[in-house]
Amino acid sequence: MFTSIKRRFRIIFGGKKSGLNFRRRRRKINKARIGKVLLFLAETALTIWAAYLVVDAFGKQIEISNASMEPTYNSRQMVLVNTTAYSFFEPEPGDVIVFKPKANVNANYSIKRIIAGPGDTVLIKKGRLYVNGVRFTGSAGREYINDAGMASSEITIGNGEYFVIGDNPNYSEDSRYDTIGNVTIGDIYGKVWAKYPF
Repeated sequence: MFTSIKRRFRIIFGGKKSGLNFRRRRRKINKARIGKVLLFLAETALTIWAAYLVVDAFGKQIEISNASMEPTYNSRQMVLVNTTAYSFFEPEPGDVIVFKPKANVNANYSIKRIIAGPGDTVLIKKGRLYVNGVRFTGSAGREYINDAGMASSEITIGNGEYFVIGDNPNYSEDSRYDTIGNVTIGDIYGKVWAKYPF
């Protein structure tokens, strides 16, 4: 009787003994495969991080909200902004910059061209724009300026400040007015480097 029970037990459980089997072999961990998986994950994370930095630095899109920069940039047009440009270089006359007027966080971004930097003088006399006593011949100097604003008297630009004006000065609120004034380096968000779409 005991033998028949033992036989039935073997048939049901496939002839294997019940309980723990300490003789079972451990599966070997494939270190090479794990290394490849970890390398793949690290490369993927690095690629995503690098792409984020590139987009964050060069791919910020800002919409032109008015006609102040025509004909260079039209109203409702998108531009790409380099937000790291002035981490390495100083702004220069001729640069088109994006800034918050008077660092007002609730204001829209403003886009204007730098025409004068620290130590320069600016004067608008009889509708003409002068920088350091020389008539300005850039975009903003091509047409008669109706309103000289604060620049009707000569302005000397202070350290870390920039005088900005729109390429279409008769439709531009810029450094001629107290609402904007001279733009400080801390107010600058970045430099416009391309129209978008290209």
